[in-house]
Amino acid sequence: MATALELSSSDIQGLCRTYLEKNDLSSSFEIVSYKLQSTSDAPAGYLGSHFYLQVTLKLQDNKELQQLSFFCKSAPKGNASHMEYIESFGVFQKEITIYRHVLPTVQAITTEVAPKCYYADNNLLIFENLIDQGYRMGAGRDGVLNYEQLHCALKPLAALHAGSIIMDTQGKERIPLEENAYPLNVPKEHVRVVNFNQACEVYKEVLKTLPKYQSQLEYILDNFTKRMSVIFELSTTSKRHLNATLHGDLWANNILFQYNKDDKKPLQCRFVDFQLARYAPPAMDVLTILTIPTTSKFRAAHLNELLAEYYRFMGESLKQADLDIAKILPEADYYDSVKEYRIVGLIESLLFCHLVILPPAYTQELTSSADGFADFFSKKRIDICMKAFRSDELYRDRITDMLKDFVDNFVLQS
Repeated sequence: MATALELSSSDIQGLCRTYLEKNDLSSSFEIVSYKLQSTSDAPAGYLGSHFYLQVTLKLQDNKELQQLSFFCKSAPKGNASHMEYIESFGVFQKEITIYRHVLPTVQAITTEVAPKCYYADNNLLIFENLIDQGYRMGAGRDGVLNYEQLHCALKPLAALHAGSIIMDTQGKERIPLEENAYPLNVPKEHVRVVNFNQACEVYKEVLKTLPKYQSQLEYILDNFTKRMSVIFELSTTSKRHLNATLHGDLWANNILFQYNKDDKKPLQCRFVDFQLARYAPPAMDVLTILTIPTTSKFRAAHLNELLAEYYRFMGESLKQADLDIAKILPEADYYDSVKEYRIVGLIESLLFCHLVILPPAYTQELTSSADGFADFFSKKRIDICMKAFRSDELYRDRITDMLKDFVDNFVLQS
């Protein structure tokens, strides 16, 4: 069962048996047919290939046909540079560990925060299909979420963190999570260090075009990468703040929302793609989810209120285990960590968004060929991003908004 393209009949049989057992349904069945298809003609993501699996069963107890729908995620094949990047990044093994050994316990303690996973091994993950249950991504190409969506997402995020904290207080074994997004003490040739430095070079080129900073440009350029690089240290387990298992990858496309009948207000959400999970202070996740999918104007109006709501939700989740948040995470300590990790939200925004909000034609070009992917992650990133910056208003506005917030508050004020 190596990839989603190599599912055998016995693999399908075992998958369906697991599904029926987990959902308290009849375990006696016959597979009538199954069909595997890509989620779309275009690539769905940078770190995996996505498929839908449709299975028709005949239940033996009542002879009825039942349709099962799964979402499959596998390591991409056929692109050597793409596979080399993913393997050196360690994303699939990290996510398999999370779904097999972390989320089942966390969700049993608190509430569901992720889709049900029916298979996690050998660079393949198979989940319930949340799309069939009315879940969908909440943002457009700009990657921006609204207040109601963010408020909705903070509740399961607090539950995820609280579940991890409760596990620690109960003395349950914690699975080690090696940092794969921002690893410390690795050679400068490491794929993540190269990726980070190239992103910084993109923003230095953008800064050269912004009239606001021309009088201080030399100072900004000299200090920009240094200020960005604090994320490597801040991503580690803290010796000063309370730590928890974090999602680590909270941009808009990794949050799926289920809506009410008027299709406006989200009822609940689930998080997907736990490939960058880590053990660090909760504020890192909180500031990331409240920064990447928001604008500086939105944060000025709503950040403090949403930070307070997260703390309230965390208190409610801890209370389920008879724990008092005032003793586990005192409010003063929480806001101390918020102050320290505010910079992380902006760094993550810059590192994510110069890639994920590129115009669709650029993304298609990058992911559809070996040369395209290699070019972006090695040779041509500055050219590609600056072309988008000059030609695409949405890309230019979002990038400039993040960059000004970071420079004004964490480069010029450092």
